[in-house]
Amino acid sequence: MIEVLALAGAITKIAGGISSAVQAGRDMNSIMPQFGKLAKLEADINLAESGRHKGPLGRLTSTEEEGFAIAQAKMAHKDAMETLRSHCRLYGPSGMWDLVVKEQAAARKRQKDALEEQAAKRDRLFYGISITLGALFFLAGTAAMLWGANEFANG
Repeated sequence: MIEVLALAGAITKIAGGISSAVQAGRDMNSIMPQFGKLAKLEADINLAESGRHKGPLGRLTSTEEEGFAIAQAKMAHKDAMETLRSHCRLYGPSGMWDLVVKEQAAARKRQKDALEEQAAKRDRLFYGISITLGALFFLAGTAAMLWGANEFANG
């Protein structure tokens, strides 16, 4: 489950680490996993914004606080990406930002697919359990009704 309230803080922390590493001239290969984490957080934000980070019953109870946290995370992500873009172009090697954008798009797609599959599995399980319980209640009610009708007719 995505902790919506912590997304903005995580984005700020990761972006600050990347920015410092780029300014210090660290090797691009050591920085790229951090960009992957940033792309994962963006996918989490998008999933939270669509409401699919909660189960079917949890979607009924969306709070304003959660909405503001999602907006805050989106703003933090936008600011972080602008800062990182300028730092990568100023301090990074040639073509670094283009590679980052390409790799982030791939990481974001992988994360989105994984999160949507997880949400779909959770929803299928919930609906399967709901249908099974409904069928059991129907059968129990029918059996009780037939037993009652039999008792009424014989008694």
